[in-house]
Amino acid sequence: MTIIFDGKDYAQKKKILIQSSANKVRELGIIPHLATILIGNDPASILYSNLKKKFIESLGCQVDIYELPETVKYEEIELLIKTLNDDETVHGIMIQMPLPSNILNLKTSILNLISKSKDVDGLQSDSVYLHPTSKAVMEVLAMAIYETRIDVVTVCVVGANGMVGKPLVKELKKLGYIVLEADENTEQTTLQGLTLQSDAIVSTTGKMNLITPEMVKNNSIVIDVGSPHGDISQDVANKASFFTPVPGGVGPVTITCLAENLILAANKVRP
Repeated sequence: MTIIFDGKDYAQKKKILIQSSANKVRELGIIPHLATILIGNDPASILYSNLKKKFIESLGCQVDIYELPETVKYEEIELLIKTLNDDETVHGIMIQMPLPSNILNLKTSILNLISKSKDVDGLQSDSVYLHPTSKAVMEVLAMAIYETRIDVVTVCVVGANGMVGKPLVKELKKLGYIVLEADENTEQTTLQGLTLQSDAIVSTTGKMNLITPEMVKNNSIVIDVGSPHGDISQDVANKASFFTPVPGGVGPVTITCLAENLILAANKVRP
């Protein structure tokens, strides 16, 4: 019988532990404070920014969302980030992704403006923090292995060069997994050959129904991180031993991992 992962329920249970950490920091007179910069009016980005704000503020932390128009100039973004970098009461700064297409080419430059100690979203190439979604996938994978008792040797990461995939591949290799890498442009027959070899599949591209039942071996672990749409056909759940839906799967866990990074930053502790 397939285990369908309930990310919302898991996040609420995990919240008890995070709340304890937040309370300890607040007892020192420090209120963990996140600044989110939201550029443009993408509905999914607005929704996700507000979900993060709601969860993190429920821990007694502070979240400010700075909404900027798509037409914002680089110099204006630079000035805002510099102001936030210099503000000692702000412990974390994140840029809500994706950026509007007109400034997408400035993504790396914008991210690198953030002070390394405040890069709680882990998007700088040498960040001291693991990207919250990658961190969430590692956490969910560990839980899936425990729940299913499957001996996972090989993991296929689809979207291996992306924002989530790249740090995830690095973490998986650190733990000794054999990692098969692909992306949304990998030829279908080649992709299927990789996924059928894998004990676990993680897909992060946002391309709907990229992974279908015939591409998944029986009783594998399947983790869908596609955004805003899931990558994996819902029918795959009938073959998998463990399946994460979109929405309600990895997403809520990602928010808890962002909160953990913020509290670490506020406590001046490096992961």
